[in-house]
Amino acid sequence: MAGARAPKQQGPKYRAIQAVLRQRILDGELAPGERLPPQQEMADQFSVTLMTLRQALGALEADGLVRAERGKGTFVTDRPVDISVGNLSSFADEMRSAGVELTTDVLDATVLAVDVEVAAAAALGLEGGDLLCVTRRRAIDGLPIGLQRSYLAVGVLDLEQGGDLESESLYEAIAGRTGWDVAEARESITAVSLTAEDAAHLDAAAGHPALLSIRTSINQFGQPFLYDEALLVGGRCTIAADRRSDRLSMSYGIS
Repeated sequence: MAGARAPKQQGPKYRAIQAVLRQRILDGELAPGERLPPQQEMADQFSVTLMTLRQALGALEADGLVRAERGKGTFVTDRPVDISVGNLSSFADEMRSAGVELTTDVLDATVLAVDVEVAAAAALGLEGGDLLCVTRRRAIDGLPIGLQRSYLAVGVLDLEQGGDLESESLYEAIAGRTGWDVAEARESITAVSLTAEDAAHLDAAAGHPALLSIRTSINQFGQPFLYDEALLVGGRCTIAADRRSDRLSMSYGIS
């Protein structure tokens, strides 16, 4: 970090330092588990006060990118990831783009009547017929981080001929069969507690906190075609928001 300087920009100085260190972490220049230089050394390198440097480190810790250990120093957290909530990639593609090796296990594929899953049927605009529900578990280095249930109309995807969903994204499988691409999506995120059934799949305790992401994907013809419910295990995933006067951006993080 020799010769480090905070870039000139409007706003608090610590935000500029936060941005520099954040990018170095995401680029891999500062590796997971690596200890940052002593705070006074970094403050001198950035030509700021110790208080300003500590504000920057505090902001990085709030983002889940570093952790402070009393008497030992500040360390880069394992697998720091920055994934845009607003893009239209599949979850697997988002993780892959962030440099994270994600494994997927298909736990179940079940046909359900639309009146069994009312929310999914309503989001997809289905008044009759059946829904296909595909349940997949996502893991990093063997540790489950999320459980995803994807609902779509029966006939949109033939799992026997639609490819391997453990290596291919659902978006890709649907596009290969129908020619549909995701053009837009609506997503909401809610804090929930894991049910006993979901907790068992995720190697967590029943009642453990989780984030529930609900996304409806819409194709290029304006037709909703996929309804996803993704559970992200609390303590293994985070969400950070960057609020500015003219925009709001959000990102998932892997703790």
